[in-house]
Amino acid sequence: MNVILQRRGDFLEAFGKDAEAVAKALGTAVTERDLVAMATIPVHVQEGSFVALHAAGITPHIIERDEGLKAAWRRTHADFKGTVDGKRSLMVFRHDGPALVALDDLTPAEIARLYPRDEL
Repeated sequence: MNVILQRRGDFLEAFGKDAEAVAKALGTAVTERDLVAMATIPVHVQEGSFVALHAAGITPHIIERDEGLKAAWRRTHADFKGTVDGKRSLMVFRHDGPALVALDDLTPAEIARLYPRDEL
């Protein structure tokens, strides 16, 4: 199984099903951010955590925010993206329904969800 991790400060973050798999493999808690499951790995224990993830059959992939935004834009169908007030924007589905969101305002969880898994 491939999981996406995003660096945020001193942590690597996983969201959704990735978070559940990471937490189960590492024996850590699943928390929540913006109504989405989240698991974190402190950067200072990254090496040992990756060994444990590999042992559990999980391949971690760290993506940078810019890489994730480019992939989200590229992957989104033309009917669900465009330019609004000079900003590239996407239609995304949030907990309260569909929303038109500027690309730069996507949450880490949305980036993880939109990142193309076939490119890992």
